[in-house]
Amino acid sequence: MKKVIAFILIIGIGLIIFYQTGLVDQLQNVPAMQSWFQDQGFIGYFVFIILCIVTAVFMLPGGLLAIIAGIAYGGFLGGLLTVIGSTVGASISFLLGRTLLRDEVYQRYSDNSTFKKIMHGVDENGVAFLILTRMVPIFPYAIQSYAYALTPMKFWRFTLVSAVTMLPACFIYAYLASDILTQGVSWSLTLKFTICGIILFLLAYIPKKIGQHKKMI
Repeated sequence: MKKVIAFILIIGIGLIIFYQTGLVDQLQNVPAMQSWFQDQGFIGYFVFIILCIVTAVFMLPGGLLAIIAGIAYGGFLGGLLTVIGSTVGASISFLLGRTLLRDEVYQRYSDNSTFKKIMHGVDENGVAFLILTRMVPIFPYAIQSYAYALTPMKFWRFTLVSAVTMLPACFIYAYLASDILTQGVSWSLTLKFTICGIILFLLAYIPKKIGQHKKMI
């Protein structure tokens, strides 16, 4: 209960600071954000990729990254930058979990049920389990990189699979965000949302059913 209260207080204080300082208005100022990133040129690309890396390493919520990239750079470039940044971030987290932070990660999470399931899943199914957990939100995405670092999974195999499995969602979110900004809400956009929603559903549903059939989950 104390942790819940502390969490609520932190969120409340954070919201007050955001509103009082005008940061909320800045974050909601889409044209300004788009203009800033575009005005930076290649530096803007670098800043966004760094943002993706920080989000992955510190296990921060990263669900809006592709949307921000889509708004700032358009569907294709925004999706590409998100895939690159997220992949590099996941890979760095993996390396940290296997080297500098290995003992700390093990001491902190070795008894965690998520870690145990991932290590068991890799032992039983190898790369297939990595694909499953990347495509289906069975476990928190941010924690997976550190968990897989404690398994025998090869670094380049982890990196390649992570990149490929993140690619569809990153491009879809970036594309839709860009489309909303440039064309506004329309019947055409509604149709695109429906199609993309079905694709994302199938990308999660099919691997999940396969995993259930093979008793991976």
